[in-house]
Amino acid sequence: MSLLEVEELRTGYGALPVLQGISFAVEEGTTAVVFGLNGAGKTTTINCLAGLLPVWGGEVRFDGQRLSGRSAKAIVEAGLSLAPEGRRVWAGLSVLKNLELGAWSRKDRRGTEETMQQVFGYFPRLEERKDQLAGTLSGGEQQMLAIGRAIMSRPRLLMIDEASLGLSPKLAQTVFEVVSKINDNGTTVIIVEQNVGVLPYADQALIMEKGTLTYDGSGSELERSGELRRTYLGEAVAS
Repeated sequence: MSLLEVEELRTGYGALPVLQGISFAVEEGTTAVVFGLNGAGKTTTINCLAGLLPVWGGEVRFDGQRLSGRSAKAIVEAGLSLAPEGRRVWAGLSVLKNLELGAWSRKDRRGTEETMQQVFGYFPRLEERKDQLAGTLSGGEQQMLAIGRAIMSRPRLLMIDEASLGLSPKLAQTVFEVVSKINDNGTTVIIVEQNVGVLPYADQALIMEKGTLTYDGSGSELERSGELRRTYLGEAVAS
């Protein structure tokens, strides 16, 4: 069953169009990875899904309900959450306070505390540094915090923009493994990436180019076929 359905989505910035009418669906319980070079429209896509950009045309449905035109607040309350590009943690607040603010839309105190413990289970480093100012964390720790903060709203669909950006290969692998655990625990995930090391964790792979989708298929098929090197990396591949 498709949890997210996107049909002919168009949006942009000011008078500048970016998305040229893209369509795709993400099945519940899966991990979808969106690849593309800088300027391909990846961040624009998930920012639009999160309500941070207006829908110019087309339709977005989540669990059968229309999301197009809803506010970012209403979209979070519907069950979508975004860990944005650049992490955007509140540097002057503690790790704990950042996480608590991630649960701003929730009223269930006990459930919120359970989610907090779940986040600490995924990222023990955050519990160790819960009283530390977020701005003093390393880049990898801030990425963990951004993902953890997004989890605090208890989303059914978690979107992560550039999960591995600026991280060492080892730390990027750690983040991918944790995201896989999050997915295994029932949360559908969309990751925007340029690091092809995420492919083993992808049920679905999408490749974007100049505001359009040029590939939509299984991650394993893409990894085996060499299509990634042809259409994304531009490498010549022997047939």
